[in-house]
Amino acid sequence: MPICIKSQPDGAINGRARSRLIFASPMRRVPHRISVLPWSVLLVLSTGVLTSIGCNSAVRSITREPQPLAYVGQVQLGEPTNEDGTVVVPLNYVDGQWLQNSAIVPIDVETTINDSEIEMTVVTSVATEGGTEKGRRLILPEDTTGEFEVYYRDPNGVRHQIGVVLIKK
Repeated sequence: MPICIKSQPDGAINGRARSRLIFASPMRRVPHRISVLPWSVLLVLSTGVLTSIGCNSAVRSITREPQPLAYVGQVQLGEPTNEDGTVVVPLNYVDGQWLQNSAIVPIDVETTINDSEIEMTVVTSVATEGGTEKGRRLILPEDTTGEFEVYYRDPNGVRHQIGVVLIKK
């Protein structure tokens, strides 16, 4: 950490006096400088190590992040089906910014049902083996029926209308 030794006058600019600080380092010079890796590089290296030793769930919990619609792109709704006691609506994402980074993928869709509206938010994480299927579908309770307006809710609370889905019994 630099230590301030003294302040010296440095002339005047536009009629104002100016001073400059002279700093000295309390550390002696080391012939070989060790560079510090940026946090992003450390994160990638650590997630790679965790994934290689089978800690996929730990990696996902560390890198899990809700995304705005601008990042996800256009959301297309598929036909609802009944699977394993739930209603599943397939999703397709078109032209999203996430396509530019193959290491970050949709892993989940947070869903809220209010009357005749469904709000959704796509959650992304670092790609790991398996588990990306859940990030490409709305999973709703089995007793969900009727016509629903689907909205995308950005992490900052802004809502975007996606479309309408009709869920039959």
